[in-house]
Amino acid sequence: MPARSLAQQLAAKQREISVAEFFERNRQILGFDNPLRALLTTVKEAVDNALDACEEAQVLPEIRVEVAKEGADRVRVLVEDNGPGILRREIPNVFARLLYGSRFHANRQSRGQQGIGISAAVLYAGLTTARPARITSKVEEEEAAHVVDLLIDTQKNLPRVVTEDLVLWDRPHGTRVELLLKAKYQRGRQSPFEYLKGTAIVNPHARIVLTEPDGTRVTYERVSTEVPPVPKEVAPHPYGLELGELGSRLKAARYATLLETLLKDLAGVSPRAGREVLQAAGLTGKETPGDLHGEPLERLLTALHTVPLVPPSADCLSPIGPLLIKRGLRNVLGEVRPDFYAPPVSRPPKVRGGFPFLIEVGLVYGGGLPADQPIQLLRFANRVPLLFQQGACAITAGVEQMDWRRYGLDQRGGSGLPVGPALLLVHLASTKVPFTSEAKEAIAADPEIEKELTLALQAAARHLRTHLSRRSRRDQAGEKFAIIQRILPKLAEKTAHLVDRPVPDLTPVITRIMDIVYLDLTAPEGPAPAFRAEITNYTPRPRVLETFLEMPAALLGSATFDPAPDGTDAELGRAWWTLAKLAPNTRATIVVTFPTKTEIEASDLSFYVAGVDEAHLLGAEPLPGDWDIRLPRAVIEAAAEAGEPLPGTDDTEVDYDAAEANEGARDED
Repeated sequence: MPARSLAQQLAAKQREISVAEFFERNRQILGFDNPLRALLTTVKEAVDNALDACEEAQVLPEIRVEVAKEGADRVRVLVEDNGPGILRREIPNVFARLLYGSRFHANRQSRGQQGIGISAAVLYAGLTTARPARITSKVEEEEAAHVVDLLIDTQKNLPRVVTEDLVLWDRPHGTRVELLLKAKYQRGRQSPFEYLKGTAIVNPHARIVLTEPDGTRVTYERVSTEVPPVPKEVAPHPYGLELGELGSRLKAARYATLLETLLKDLAGVSPRAGREVLQAAGLTGKETPGDLHGEPLERLLTALHTVPLVPPSADCLSPIGPLLIKRGLRNVLGEVRPDFYAPPVSRPPKVRGGFPFLIEVGLVYGGGLPADQPIQLLRFANRVPLLFQQGACAITAGVEQMDWRRYGLDQRGGSGLPVGPALLLVHLASTKVPFTSEAKEAIAADPEIEKELTLALQAAARHLRTHLSRRSRRDQAGEKFAIIQRILPKLAEKTAHLVDRPVPDLTPVITRIMDIVYLDLTAPEGPAPAFRAEITNYTPRPRVLETFLEMPAALLGSATFDPAPDGTDAELGRAWWTLAKLAPNTRATIVVTFPTKTEIEASDLSFYVAGVDEAHLLGAEPLPGDWDIRLPRAVIEAAAEAGEPLPGTDDTEVDYDAAEANEGARDED
């Protein structure tokens, strides 16, 4: 028998590689390259699947995550949801077969699309601990839940059921995933704690509970009871098609003629545009779609890319929206208490490569945010936090390339992340997010995304510039008022003594000079602690003012007020008054008295006033933008009559602190 040639020997070694085997040897591609990252990726994929399942079923998500140590280098992860559950026959394929899913071909926004994420976590768990994943799932139509222990046959990329059983479960429906894997839990910027914190911000309709290895329980309560509508699946848009893809779609067409296929199988092709495309391609439209190839197919694609078409529908997207961005930030950043919530920016949908996308930006400033460090940048794609590869992300590049010095933040050299007490949220929603890798940790550079990102950042930054400008004017007015209060009374007293007349009332003079509303808080002497707040209208127009008092909640019940407040909130320690219309040069008084021996100081009382622009307010703070307060109609109408930039009275949430003056707010598009 003749010896085999070298080519024959090499050919004998060739064999097909399954996708599971490939990722088993290249797990770093999927985000399993070290113990810390492996744990985060596992939690992320399980929670993303849970949120997607709940939203598709239009169920308010209840997500429970438990992380427990098992030995020195092993961690047990449990993720449970109240979604619709998974049919028994689908459980093995969903959790133990890579590139198996229902969303890859669906042209609509979703967190998961590739069918890799949770299966990759099962693959990694089996690889590092040789323990199967335990899946418990119950659908509403069945009385018992299915419990299936699974491993992945990496040679064949097929599931292997180790054991299965039926159990009673107190949930009417839902899914629970339990994995034992080689991993490490550590709090930090790239941990499950931070991931779930970010998830709670952009998914304010979800209730998320995390139990950490040391028993610490962290709960993010939902602040919205509205489930985001399920994005509608839309047909592919010609702007995103390549030649081979167009040919494949025409061969699989269900319609007899080319014109009918263009109108019904592609998005954005109207009857008029369809005729123009066919005319530009030199075709009649009566051709059989599957017979088109070669030069005619190339002419058709060129025409589809050059003839103006209707942009893709945004119904396939699920943006967070300005209202929920603010609620999510307020819910998670409650302890930080930022001074300023800029009105969130949600750009109109645009198109890149035939796929619709939009950019949303939220910005908060001040409070407990560190002033001597770079701003905190929160990146999101399709409501999912991006915690790794920040430096390689197009979002980071867009933020660093802006000149934030124009908007009041420190930025050395005019590039890089600015420094200041600010937090910036950026969200990209798209049917096809251009991630840099399968791990979905950073967004690739794209001219269309970069343009929209810049416009959204500029819009948010203009709100910040307006706020800082107002605060600066307010500080200057405070200094001016302090000087006037020291000098004018002495001057008036000496002048009156010289001309032998009574000391005049200086209120009209101060009004002409200052144009402010001033709250003066004093503590009259007496046996019981008492505080007197005098609100004086030093402006040339009448004012209807809503005044809020915030104090330690435990003291509110023992306090007495004169006049009685219009309302109180014992849980938050707040009382409020709608003052009668104050004419120019007049004042109103609020007296707060506590029982004898009550330990309280003036610094424990915080007054807030609405009904006047913050640039014209001294001695009190403007109503914080993170309070869910709707002003009485009288306050808004009086402010509107006075020309103050307060919001209207529609049904949207009012952002009083961030109401932007129009002057100087030019569009930088």
